Amino acid sequence: MEPLDVVIAGGGPGGLAAAKILAERGARVLVLEANAEIGSPTRTTGGTFIQDAQALGIPPRLYHILRRGRMHSAHRVVAREYPTPFACILNVRGVFQFLAERAIDAGVALQVSATAREVIMENGAARGVTAQDARGRVMTQRARLTIDGTGYRATLCKRAGIHSGFNRFGVGAEYDMYAPHYDESETVGIVGSAFAPAGYAWTAPYGNHRVRVGVGIIHGDSTANPAEYLDKFLSQAEKFNINLKGAQPLEYHHGLIPSDGMATKFVGNGILAVGDAAGQPSALLGEGIRWAMRGGILAGNVAADALQANDVSEKFLARYEQQWRKTYGKNLRIAAAINRRIAGWNDAQWDEGIELLNQLNAEQFGHALASNFVSSWTLWALAGNPKLLRKSLNLVIETLKSK
Repeated sequence: MEPLDVVIAGGGPGGLAAAKILAERGARVLVLEANAEIGSPTRTTGGTFIQDAQALGIPPRLYHILRRGRMHSAHRVVAREYPTPFACILNVRGVFQFLAERAIDAGVALQVSATAREVIMENGAARGVTAQDARGRVMTQRARLTIDGTGYRATLCKRAGIHSGFNRFGVGAEYDMYAPHYDESETVGIVGSAFAPAGYAWTAPYGNHRVRVGVGIIHGDSTANPAEYLDKFLSQAEKFNINLKGAQPLEYHHGLIPSDGMATKFVGNGILAVGDAAGQPSALLGEGIRWAMRGGILAGNVAADALQANDVSEKFLARYEQQWRKTYGKNLRIAAAINRRIAGWNDAQWDEGIELLNQLNAEQFGHALASNFVSSWTLWALAGNPKLLRKSLNLVIETLKSK
């Protein structure tokens, strides 16, 4: 195949966001997607925040606004109303395909059912990939620059020796249900040993009577199978005032998301990683789409600069990693540290944690869920809550000092 400027392994939000930027800046780009359809099978619930969706150009038709949220532990509950909503649930397949359409409009070539297997390494630098299509045919695609958007597997990063992969994963099992009586303005989370040891269960409506009902468990901290807890949660949802009367599953989803935090390194000579492959999701709730898109935008711009300078060395591409860590690093390190801490909580500790969350007002609660820790709201919340300050300060300070 004719050499290109950029080959991207993975048609997820990070790879597609980078592809669009690069094509707009004149690069010849090919995206290889392993699955037969962009955005399918669905492997994520799609929870995110309205402000981020708007900033990233996601049209309102592709997200469902939430006005209430509840979180339950074994014996406690925290509930918040949002007259001015801040959270939403994405139409995941719709968003991924919208991003693909946008990239194609910019001039990107896209091939589905094409799985990147190996990275071509020459003199210590990536020079493209070998891939296999649905018929088993192997193809070689050379490129000046390679982007790893292969998700939690980080296939190309591991092959190129950029990083060795991840050890902790959020493992999720979820039904996408038609639920005609569910309150579509509300999302509910459940923590504790009964339904989600080392994780949480959830309900997430995304419009037209469709609700995602799932369980996620951190593997690395627990060996529990979320699928076994999912049916239990479904059968007992009424205990939490979750109305699933008449509901039936139309889809079953399962997926993994890295929960280690950022990879130690995610650039090399001729190669960089975006999204899950770089460890860019927030480990707090296992939320990755908006972070992947942000990573793709940063990566796309630095990669375009590198191509224009005819310098795709690790030294040049490191600007991307440096910008990411400077802009998002502290918040993501805190999110990962909190996740590691709370994954080991027992039911009594979760009850106490819910009591602490109850001391936050609606705005503060929203900032915390969004992994927005390094801002003025944090000092405001802690100053007004001595108990919260006492429990939180050491964790935050230790994390900010970490590298």
